[in-house]
Amino acid sequence: MGLIPIDGAMGEGLVLRTALTLAAVTGQAFEMTRIRARGPRPGLQPRHVAAVRAVGMCCQAEVHGAFDGSPDLRFKPGASTAGTYDFDMGTAGATTLVLQAVLPAAAAADEPSAFSISGGTHLSGSPSYHFVARHWAPMVERLGLRPSLVLERAGFAPRGEGRLRAGVSPRARSAHLDLTKRGPLVEVRGLSGEARLKGGVARRQADAARALLWEQRRLESDWDVLELPAVAPGSCLQIEAIFENGRAAFGFLGERGVSAEMMGERASRRLLRFLDDDDACIDPWLADQLAVPAALAGGGARLATSELTPQLETVASVLGLFGVTATTFGRPGGPGGLEIEKC
Repeated sequence: MGLIPIDGAMGEGLVLRTALTLAAVTGQAFEMTRIRARGPRPGLQPRHVAAVRAVGMCCQAEVHGAFDGSPDLRFKPGASTAGTYDFDMGTAGATTLVLQAVLPAAAAADEPSAFSISGGTHLSGSPSYHFVARHWAPMVERLGLRPSLVLERAGFAPRGEGRLRAGVSPRARSAHLDLTKRGPLVEVRGLSGEARLKGGVARRQADAARALLWEQRRLESDWDVLELPAVAPGSCLQIEAIFENGRAAFGFLGERGVSAEMMGERASRRLLRFLDDDDACIDPWLADQLAVPAALAGGGARLATSELTPQLETVASVLGLFGVTATTFGRPGGPGGLEIEKC
């Protein structure tokens, strides 16, 4: 079987991580060229190299070009192998993105695997640990992927230095996923966390969010207020809507000059906008993060989200390169979704 050619200029790390996971599980090799050719620093960055090495270890891959600045990468997977793995991003790179790439690969083995990953856990531009643990993980369980997650230490920018642990069992039987109708709203909940801060930031965020939801819609909400272990200071906020079939979550990180009360109100207003869109079953971030697990489950899927993002279109394109029929629908930037054929 020949190498699947992938143009690395078509996207950032999303293309690479999607290809790595698909290659590890399907056994198809790929060659990526012109990696990040349009970026200010072309080639693989340390966070990308970490992902390549992590997935490569899980499937005994033959890898060429996995070094900082490499413009090309060749990845030939072997058999998925269960084990105990310890990965260090080496920077404040997102541990969660590596986790989402390696879990499906490890779940293709015959025995459970365990992981420890060090780096950033709450970073701008990537899913936080709590987004993955509270939002993504329950959904992939419906697809036969059964992760267990523990946060040992939160890692905020710029230092990172967080650590999470994860375990995954062999994937269960294939499953179909229909996320087109969300059903009635069951619960609104949230998590507000702080690390090494003064002034009760986490409690104030949660109180402000709760008050606005009640004021605007008479919505009750349950909140977990956490003091997070961490090396560096930081705060986070996540608000979630759980429906009978669908769900949505919106995460925020504390910003210098933005009060805790403003952060809480910002989160609630974002959730209220989602609730106004009756056709949206899941949030746009969950949509592109479910695409690969849904494709690998083999039962087909249809996902309806509040925004058809470039990320979802990119994942659909990479799925197609690996022989998965995946079609987006809707208007870019507006309501839409993804349909994956059974395979």
